[in-house]
Amino acid sequence: MLLVALAGCTSGGSEQADVAPTPSATVAPTATPEPTETPESLAQLTDAELTSVFTGLQFVPNEYADTGTMVDSIYPGLTTSDVTCLTPFGLGWDTDTNAAVEFGTSNDRSMTAVISSTGDADAAADLVAASTDALERCASGTDLFEMQGTAVQTQVEQFDAGLTGTDEAVAFRVTGDVGGSPFALVGMTARVGGNVIALVGWDPETAEQYVPQASQMFVDEL
Repeated sequence: MLLVALAGCTSGGSEQADVAPTPSATVAPTATPEPTETPESLAQLTDAELTSVFTGLQFVPNEYADTGTMVDSIYPGLTTSDVTCLTPFGLGWDTDTNAAVEFGTSNDRSMTAVISSTGDADAAADLVAASTDALERCASGTDLFEMQGTAVQTQVEQFDAGLTGTDEAVAFRVTGDVGGSPFALVGMTARVGGNVIALVGWDPETAEQYVPQASQMFVDEL
């Protein structure tokens, strides 16, 4: 919200005959800026507010001890040589003690979601940048991931998230193969002010449709 302070200039109020006032005789008072309000999108959400967002969108919060446990519950036995490759899943966001963080799965367990409410646009932008960096560094290969001891072949493709109301967003598809079994994931990381959502879906029949829809609903709430 743009606030404009207007102040008028007044003369000294005194009159002297036959003496012309000099330019320095009139001093414009310094305008006092009106207090600005913190934009709502930068207000750090409370744990209770984050929990309400999850339950309102039919996601289950407060179910796992940490984001690593949640990811392992969906992808059991998944290991990686570079844990930062899982940043687009929101993995590790809960270690930031300066942010309020909530995470959980959808009721049907086809999607995971992590929200970090930092209350700071720069800190939130760093999370999006880290996700983008991970998608570029870990785009393909056979030595990055293993599933229960079997090498995972992956290929990552970024695409336009198509979300509205975001300050920035990145979307991706991961396709691959585990021991001859193909898989596909769809994910989105989106920032609204100081809040960031990382949402990933694994169900090949629903992810292309449900992940964008769910991501947009989270963005609308934030």
